[in-house]
Parts: sequence; C-alpha cells; structure tokens
Amino acid sequence: MSTSFSILGAVVVFAAAQLLLRKDAPVYAFLLSVGAALFVLLQLGVAVQELLRNILAFSRRVDGPAFACLLRCAGILLLTDYARTLCEEAGADTLAWCAGFAGRCLVLASAFPLLEEICQKIWGLAA
Repeated sequence: MSTSFSILGAVVVFAAAQLLLRKDAPVYAFLLSVGAALFVLLQLGVAVQELLRNILAFSRRVDGPAFACLLRCAGILLLTDYARTLCEEAGADTLAWCAGFAGRCLVLASAFPLLEEICQKIWGLAA
C-alpha cells in the first residue's frame, strides 16, 4: 500500500512539474515525462515480479498456443498504447491515432488464429 502512495505522490509531483515546464520548455517537459515513466516503472518492480509469477502459474493451466496468443496481444496493446501516448505528448495527434489504429489491427491479426479455433469449436458443438 505504501508503494502505491509513493508512486501516486511522485506522479502528482511530476505532473505538476510538467505542466509548469510545458509552457516555457516543451522539450524538457517531454523529457521529464519520459523520466517520470521510467521512475514509475522502476518503482513497480515488486508488483511486476508478482504479476509475472501469476502469469507463469496461469500459463501452466492454459493451452500453450492460446496463452502465447493472449500474451502477444497484451504486449502489442501495451506497446502501441505507450507509443500513442508518447505521440500525443509530442503533439503529433495524427501519428498518435495511427499508432492506436495499428495496435488494434495488429491485435486482431494476432488473435485471429485463436478466434478461428473458438469458432470451429462452437460450430462443432452446434452441428
């Protein structure tokens, strides 16, 4: 619980500093936001380790290819969402929209084999 409060406090301080810097020095405000993101990610180390343990436990109970597909989709969503946010902060709104759209298309393409398998099982039960 104390980790969440320290992260929340740091995010509030970084956000206030970024708002102050955005008017006078937008490049420094952008660099501050990237540094703040790295700081928050480093603070989440223990929580991420617990998450990875839970993911490994879940992977033992689920079919291998299906789990790999879900994990790939989650990774694509996280990376493209971060890229979209970076583009928005840099002021490239059109590029941000394209990054988000590309992420959605890549997730659909990545999840298609899993969706196809689910549909085949449903049609097999219906027939």
